[in-house]
Amino acid sequence: MHRILILLAISFLAGCSATSKKTEESVAAISDKPVDVWLMPLEGFPPDYARELEKKFSTELGLNVRASVHAGRTQKMFGPSRQMISERVRDELKVPLHRLYDVTPKTIFVVLTRDDLNGENGGTRFVFATHFPPERLSVISMARLSDSFFGKPDSPEVTKLRLYKMVKKAIGLQYFGYARATDLKSVMYSPVMSLDDLDAVGPNF
Repeated sequence: MHRILILLAISFLAGCSATSKKTEESVAAISDKPVDVWLMPLEGFPPDYARELEKKFSTELGLNVRASVHAGRTQKMFGPSRQMISERVRDELKVPLHRLYDVTPKTIFVVLTRDDLNGENGGTRFVFATHFPPERLSVISMARLSDSFFGKPDSPEVTKLRLYKMVKKAIGLQYFGYARATDLKSVMYSPVMSLDDLDAVGPNF
């Protein structure tokens, strides 16, 4: 199963590479538009991952997607267990997010972190993501998307595909207003409770 996932991820990324020139042209064509999606990586998040997501979604969805410079992490963002708390991230980033340029009433914000994530109420051991519709904000953690978190050999291609699905779902929820789905073939499938769920989820809306 894992080998199949790696092959699918490599095929997915190869397709991205094959259209890199077209991607650059498409991104250039929409670069003067107001920003539809701001990606804000936090300190420690791989910068190349954010840039890949920026280019991929700008081309695939026809949106103006921008990745900001890395934002710092503060002690206030963390709970006693050293997990990052979604609500605290939202509150701590209010000022930095409002400083971003070309924002419209429809612009959404996706915060990307490498830290393990949970909610303020701690109802579960962790969350992959938390979505805040009133602020048009999603906070997504890459921590448990990597096999190395669980002491297994890491597969960057698989991690990137999982991250792609999580960010695309956030865009579907927050920008397009799509509802969560019960169809496992849809990237909008919910709830995603494990990596097995996420790996089975399709990449399309």
